[in-house]
Amino acid sequence: MKFSLYLGRYSGIKVFIHWTFSLLLFWIVIANTRSGTPLAETGWTLLFIILIFLCVILHEFGHALTAQKFGIQTRDIILLPIGGLARLEKLPDDPKEELKVALAGPLVNLVIFFILLLILFFKGFDFYMEEAPALNGSTIWLYLASANFFLAVFNLLPAFPMDGGRVLRALLTLRMSRVKATEIAGATGQAMAILFVFFGLFNNPVLVLIGIFIFLGAQAEVNQTKQHSLLSGFTVEDALMSKFPVLAFDAPLQKAVEKLLDGQATHFVVVRDDQPIGTLSREGIVQGLHGQNAQVSIEDVTDKDPLKLEMATALEEALKNMSRQNKKVALVYEGHHFVGILDQENISEFIMVKDALAR
Repeated sequence: MKFSLYLGRYSGIKVFIHWTFSLLLFWIVIANTRSGTPLAETGWTLLFIILIFLCVILHEFGHALTAQKFGIQTRDIILLPIGGLARLEKLPDDPKEELKVALAGPLVNLVIFFILLLILFFKGFDFYMEEAPALNGSTIWLYLASANFFLAVFNLLPAFPMDGGRVLRALLTLRMSRVKATEIAGATGQAMAILFVFFGLFNNPVLVLIGIFIFLGAQAEVNQTKQHSLLSGFTVEDALMSKFPVLAFDAPLQKAVEKLLDGQATHFVVVRDDQPIGTLSREGIVQGLHGQNAQVSIEDVTDKDPLKLEMATALEEALKNMSRQNKKVALVYEGHHFVGILDQENISEFIMVKDALAR
């Protein structure tokens, strides 16, 4: 993954850590140095943060391995300064399965919490302290247990994109449609987000950021679920573009510029002997002009590894493939016969039409 460090894999699931995670550790060092914190305490703080994120990895593996039992693979797990993300290929359609996948992560944190408490108990740790103890070798496990309890509780808040939002949606889906359940869960999360922002303005600015994160996450989940519902049952053929602009592979790039400026098309099919060899987008044309000149051959700036789809492919699956491979346009075939193209903009228009009809 771009800008991420590969840590390894387990059960076929790759784990990455984003480069911005290093900024968090760097900020801790700088802040502690400026405040005059002893070097040993700074070291314990850094170790504590690393252990927390190790628990976050285990949390995400809880989701990923549970989803794996239902035949859903996880592309990877990535660690960010704000937490972890297990990128599942899709969410379970069965609400009972989604409930189990959503609960698996927080349950991992609760298991860690109780294991650490038992260890501290049998070691004779004194839990009855009048004030918070300093972070050191004897208290770090108490702090880590508390952190895991907080992670479990926070993730179970009934708001997207936390696990609790998916738990609420799964429970509601047992009694109503998935779209309606998502709308209710999303509205619940956004109401909670507004409360976070309100209290954060007068108490803690961090709550404002959390509120904004929850509000946008809830809206994104609602939109994505509606999109899933509107695309369900349709194939690539339903959104196929059979009329599209064509460019000869050996024509100069200037010809593509002229066609770009002369119409509304943003994607072109590049052909040789009337057979497509790739695609050229508006962005590709602009990049070609920056790196070369208007007389360079179109073939030199063509994407020669285009995404190819079959007409019978489910439209939702096609959109996922385009997003996964970062392709805005795909060549569409019926068997070995080239029949047209499909681009993300046309899929968006298709969704808008179906949404208008549904309303």
